[in-house]
Amino acid sequence: MKKFIYIGILLTSMAGFSQQPVLSGKDLIDSDKLSNLTSTKDQGRITLENVDGKEVMTLTTIEQPKFIYSLASALPINKESATKGTVFLLSFDGKTTASSEETGEAKLLIQLRQTDSFKENLDRTLNIGSTWKRYNIPFEATENISKKDLGIVLQYGFQPQAVALKNIKFEIFEKGTQLADLPKTAVTYKGMEPDAEWRQKANQRIEHLRKSDYQVTITKDGKPVEDASIEASLVRHAFPFGATMHAEEILNDPNQYDRFKKAFGLTVLGNDLKIKSWARKSNRKRTLKAIDQLNADGITVKGHVLMWPGFQYNTDEVEANKDNPEKVKEIVRKHIWSVLAATEGKISHWDVVNEAYTNKDFQNIMGGEEFLYEAFKIVKNKAPQVKRFVNEYGIISKGGIDTQKQQWYYDYIKRVDENVPDAIQGVGIQSHMGTDLTSPERVVELLNYYATLGKPISISEFTMDEQDPAVREQYTRDFMIAAFSHPNVAEFMFWGFQEDGRGKVDIYEKDGTIGEMGKAYFSLVDGDWKSSLSRKRTNDQPIASRGFNGLYQYTVTVDGETKTGYFEVKNQKMNDIKIEL
Repeated sequence: MKKFIYIGILLTSMAGFSQQPVLSGKDLIDSDKLSNLTSTKDQGRITLENVDGKEVMTLTTIEQPKFIYSLASALPINKESATKGTVFLLSFDGKTTASSEETGEAKLLIQLRQTDSFKENLDRTLNIGSTWKRYNIPFEATENISKKDLGIVLQYGFQPQAVALKNIKFEIFEKGTQLADLPKTAVTYKGMEPDAEWRQKANQRIEHLRKSDYQVTITKDGKPVEDASIEASLVRHAFPFGATMHAEEILNDPNQYDRFKKAFGLTVLGNDLKIKSWARKSNRKRTLKAIDQLNADGITVKGHVLMWPGFQYNTDEVEANKDNPEKVKEIVRKHIWSVLAATEGKISHWDVVNEAYTNKDFQNIMGGEEFLYEAFKIVKNKAPQVKRFVNEYGIISKGGIDTQKQQWYYDYIKRVDENVPDAIQGVGIQSHMGTDLTSPERVVELLNYYATLGKPISISEFTMDEQDPAVREQYTRDFMIAAFSHPNVAEFMFWGFQEDGRGKVDIYEKDGTIGEMGKAYFSLVDGDWKSSLSRKRTNDQPIASRGFNGLYQYTVTVDGETKTGYFEVKNQKMNDIKIEL
């Protein structure tokens, strides 16, 4: 999983702040240095001018760079240390003066730097409108921040655009101030309106794709029974909904595991099968025991991950041999062989290679991608019954605007298949959503694009950074609807399911209550997408119905006597269900 994700939000000004107490923090902006903040690069520039007595900063993107952060500048501040939980507020007046978007808006990615590790940065991406508005972006420190590490950075490496800012403040607030106490510009995304056309079309596709007709015949001694009543309800979807778990939780946290089993039928072990964990032989017994428990409980297990081509995700031995590529190959091959042998018959499908776009250490020391292709070939030969997936982040997230990476991923999949025929059998799209919420229409567009590869698609690691409760619930719901409505989407996986302090996933809160994302999830899986049947048979004809594909539990009652059992509705033209009393 990738903790570092570029994220963003579509913002509009909020009315009603005047009714809240106006809090005042300590402004850390160094005004003298801000007046001299300029930058000139081939792809963009920062300029300053005095307009009506106000200093106006304009950030201009001339040509979109490969990475958003390639055009960036830290605002000059008087640095202070801060403890975890401290809240900050960046505020400014902003307007777009040039845009490549149909909306006429420009984007800024605002980054709060907390430590010397990029993984701990907090990002917010804003869409700035074409008229002057006040934007308020609050942050809450998730780490203790040293004086030297504290920073607030503007990144503007998007499509060609220009955005003007003035009256910039970066405030730190006294201990005890809550994030909810600070003003925050309202969060919206295209397509969130209740009557959005995309949602109507998606629900129509769901009705067609995810449901099937069925008819139930109730017999006794082979003859149809009249005056029989049946109650049936979907208890498990045929479509796999899942979430990450860890071996330790499965084996030693029965409450959490019970909650998982009630909600999901698919899991992936977050770290247990990765090379760093697997190399510690003391971990293997626990991992395999957890997999056996999952298998016994009827939970489908996905493997993650056989090859991650960045040194930081491998054992120290791998990087120590960076000047000896053949030795690196030997180490990684042995790992893949070991894991495949130990999990034979227990894993449904594997993320074979993970995040090859940004992790290129193997490719660099080996002079190309051939070793990545070999990983798929090994799995194809050693474990042909296991489905082979590729996995990548930043495809649907970040507003869905990274066309360069989207094209690379598409072409990369084709290259792998050209070198190892039918190597890739599924396309993993991680979907770590920040606060730049990709519109559901754009989600469907991108799914359509990758569907042209003719492979199943996995929403493999869904998370959300946006903490606004209403938006968190609604966007989870809308994203699930968009994904579930697409014929190539074959599974939906949350990266985690119980709130763990990271603010990424909250199907359940820590105390076991249902979280905001959980409200969305259960409203669909146990609500809108749950079928039931309640019918009394008055003749010898089958009872006909239509419902979501999956496993149903039934109770048949005849003359006061009951029979219970299960039947399955499959994705086919008609399901003939026969129940013999």
